[in-house]
Amino acid sequence: MSDSRYAELDKLIKEYEEDSRTIRSERMVMKNYPKVLIMSAASSFEYNIKNMCQDFYDNPKLSIAQNYPKISEIKRNPIVDQMYNKMLAYNDNGVEYLNAEGFYDFFNGQVFKTRVQTIFSTELQEKIQHTEEQINFLTPLLGTSDQYDSDYAKYCDLKNAYERCSFDDAEKAFLSLKLRRNRVAHDYIHGLTDTFVDIQKFYDIAVLYVISLEAAIEELTNT
Repeated sequence: MSDSRYAELDKLIKEYEEDSRTIRSERMVMKNYPKVLIMSAASSFEYNIKNMCQDFYDNPKLSIAQNYPKISEIKRNPIVDQMYNKMLAYNDNGVEYLNAEGFYDFFNGQVFKTRVQTIFSTELQEKIQHTEEQINFLTPLLGTSDQYDSDYAKYCDLKNAYERCSFDDAEKAFLSLKLRRNRVAHDYIHGLTDTFVDIQKFYDIAVLYVISLEAAIEELTNT
């Protein structure tokens, strides 16, 4: 469902689907699957975004001192940690606060955000086209095996999710994963109430946001 950097997460989702057919839901391995997915997805996103920021910081196309004043103002190291921390995701008296504007500001705000949105629109259309191709391929095979039926239903659900998805939805999904990862990191046993399917729905659209964000940062890097 995503590019090669997130192939392991797609593999994790596939393994859950396979295990859910043979392992009872009350077994601990199944109860831990949502936490494994949230930790794996959010941590992978953070790692790759920070690496992209570091590459940009080390080799910018334009001078950071002259063109990126918000980055120049950062006083504490590691620089990329301070940048990523502006992806705000926290709970305030039961209300989720999710906001990435502070991160965009490091790259001069709305112009950068607009570029991310443009890349996201292209990525989204490619994913919609891919799911349509898979649905068309599977349609004549319906009823011949449980696997084909399952894959068909999965791609139909995914296509519907993509068609309903906006950039804001994908950004929120990414930040929601970040928030939930923090909860699990502080309380692994009780820090998550979402099901695996809930987390997967966040992931399916969040990964498009992250890929688009990474691509926009890469465009600013002299590689």
